[in-house]
Amino acid sequence: MSDLVVSQADGVLRLRIDREAKRNALSDAMATEICAALEATDARVVLLSSSGDKVFCAGADLAVMSGSGSRGGVGRVVEAMRACPAPVVVRVQGLCLAGGVGLALGADLAIAADTAAFGLPEVTIGLWPFMVSVLLAEHISPKVAMDLMLTGRRMPAAEALAVGLLSRVVPAADLDREVEAVVAGLSAAAPLAVQAGKRSFLARGTMGDMEAALTALSNTEDAAEGIAAFRDKRPPVWRSR
Repeated sequence: MSDLVVSQADGVLRLRIDREAKRNALSDAMATEICAALEATDARVVLLSSSGDKVFCAGADLAVMSGSGSRGGVGRVVEAMRACPAPVVVRVQGLCLAGGVGLALGADLAIAADTAAFGLPEVTIGLWPFMVSVLLAEHISPKVAMDLMLTGRRMPAAEALAVGLLSRVVPAADLDREVEAVVAGLSAAAPLAVQAGKRSFLARGTMGDMEAALTALSNTEDAAEGIAAFRDKRPPVWRSR
């Protein structure tokens, strides 16, 4: 039986880590499953979540780490998230530790409950969050990043939002409502525009690259439909062409 629950409907691919007894730690097999699902999907939006209330993800499963100390599963998932044309939303409840922080940073949007907390405890067991450190450098200041990595302290959700680690923080009771509203909004958005926007933003291109991307997008049927729908005051019908 798989520890990953996968479903797709109404343009939404839902991936749920279901290893609550193992603190939703990510095994290599599960990482492979997540990557395969991300690579194969034609969904308009992806939602990554986990079971239970206490822990979103404790990172890589240390119990099954190889003797070489390989912890590439999280890195592979982050790469697949970024390569996926659809925006990836992560729902964070409870503790988010080690590679779990990498999943939150690797997603396009990370929405957390106000009771969530984030930590990089690798140094306490003689390791270092090398992969996550690369992602941290894209999101927060070097001093805050080093504080997290050197001390292993747990950062409350409100602070994580303030330093740029998260997209949104909401009361725990409102987490599902907020996440579903965001997912619904993304699934209803113009898919070509969303995909082109994600691709160009992650590429961090020059102004010339951005102008070329805008020109290409402006010439699509969806762009014409969006403008016409705005003028006609009606919902657009996206055809992804």
